[in-house]
Amino acid sequence: MARYKQPDSDQSQIVILNFSELFPEDHPISRLLETVRRLDLSRFDASYRNDSKQGGRPAMPPDRVLAIIIYSLLYGNLSMRALERDLGQRADLMYLSGGMEMDHSTLGKFRLRHAAAIQELFTQTVFLGIESGFIDLDTVSIDSTKIKGSANRRDIGTREELERRYEHLESVCKKRYDEWEASQNDAEQELLAKKIQQLEVQKEKLSLGLEFLKSRPDRKRVHLTDPDADWHKDGSNSFIVGYSAQNAVDFQSGMIVYQEIVTGQSDSTFTSSLVNRVEGVKAEFLPKKTDEIKYVLDCGYASENILKELTGHDLYMPDRELAHKKTGGKIKPEERNEAAAEPPLIEGSHALLQFHYDRDNDCFQCPAGEILTFQRERNLQGVLYRHYRRYGCSRCSMKEQCIGPEGKRKELWIQTKHIPDLQVRSLPPHHGSKKKKTGMRSISNPLTLLMREKLATPDGKKTYARRFPSVEGVFGVMKSARNGWQFLRRTRERVQVEWSERCIAHNLARMIGFVRVNPIAADNI
Repeated sequence: MARYKQPDSDQSQIVILNFSELFPEDHPISRLLETVRRLDLSRFDASYRNDSKQGGRPAMPPDRVLAIIIYSLLYGNLSMRALERDLGQRADLMYLSGGMEMDHSTLGKFRLRHAAAIQELFTQTVFLGIESGFIDLDTVSIDSTKIKGSANRRDIGTREELERRYEHLESVCKKRYDEWEASQNDAEQELLAKKIQQLEVQKEKLSLGLEFLKSRPDRKRVHLTDPDADWHKDGSNSFIVGYSAQNAVDFQSGMIVYQEIVTGQSDSTFTSSLVNRVEGVKAEFLPKKTDEIKYVLDCGYASENILKELTGHDLYMPDRELAHKKTGGKIKPEERNEAAAEPPLIEGSHALLQFHYDRDNDCFQCPAGEILTFQRERNLQGVLYRHYRRYGCSRCSMKEQCIGPEGKRKELWIQTKHIPDLQVRSLPPHHGSKKKKTGMRSISNPLTLLMREKLATPDGKKTYARRFPSVEGVFGVMKSARNGWQFLRRTRERVQVEWSERCIAHNLARMIGFVRVNPIAADNI
């Protein structure tokens, strides 16, 4: 029988890493560190006072820390605790750190101390993209995505809801306090004291939330732990507590040229400000560019007033009704036909159908002589109804008049109060299902009509078709491939820094040609 070596996985090993072989100059990791060093990091120096003889110990070099944070975002890690663990396991992070040890506290304090400087780096990435020839600002797509915040759904409410919760907690506190006074058991008193303390903490949160709403009449709701978060409807038509991220993406490069975190639910509120911000980027970095930027936006940003306000800009922005017919800049072929006419009534179907009530057996007899039996009694919005049903209507001669060609059973809902005096229930015949009209209604808004005509041209369709692969592609990568479904920080100010970091990482990845690869772990080398 053959003999085999018996490896011992628990045996401690000393691994020697040759980073020059693992990450040559053309490797994306090396290019990432080189690109970060091209940024102006002088603002980070202003936060330290350790350059004199009496100064403290040397600080972590900002180029290394930024490269580590950006690289971790690119492979889908958002947590600083997880990054601390990866720093001891992944050879790529060991190379970026230069052998320095960093815990999650050091990384978190760095982000907090340099919040303003990190946000400024995003503008520098846009400048680098323009300087390198990636960004041309010919076509810019603007869109938003909803991202869940670090907030519990149960802790958000209106002023009335918070007041009711506060009153309920007060009554519960009083009840627990009475139980504590009446108790003679020390262990029970200690348990009740802890419960009372927890209730007082909840009351304090509710009190702060109520004070916030009283001082901010423009806000309808508030979250108790993240006051800036609000309800938002995401792409799956479900509601989340979080923020709306507004992005403007250059079509040629796929790089983000402007980004902002907002709390408002309506995108149309920010249309003008977003376009003006992108115009500011053009004036600052491409002052010699004479061609107008083509702005591609979805219907959520559109209105007649906005088109009037932005008359001087080259917009491609359909109204809601037209947008429902758009797929990649084209109208769906099946929606070009006019609405089908309703099917004609069957001869004699204008007469009412008579359902006779049999009081002795508590049932109805249909015009074909079949029996609808009693099923149940139900309270619907405070009114009692009796439910009668008949199965097996598929072969009935009056099926099309009674329940239609696609029906399978007949049901009657009769108010209970009408049953004692009821003899006959008369119902109109079935007139066929109403098909949804696919033709667009006529409108009188002149600018919206001009926009429809513009989008109907070959150039208009081609330009509008650029929206999905640019801005939607960016959101898809940032949320799906890089696990950016949720923010881990609270308040709009800190969430803005977190989103800026993700946008910086995306722009640098586009410039260095970063492709997500399997991690290189030190114990696998």
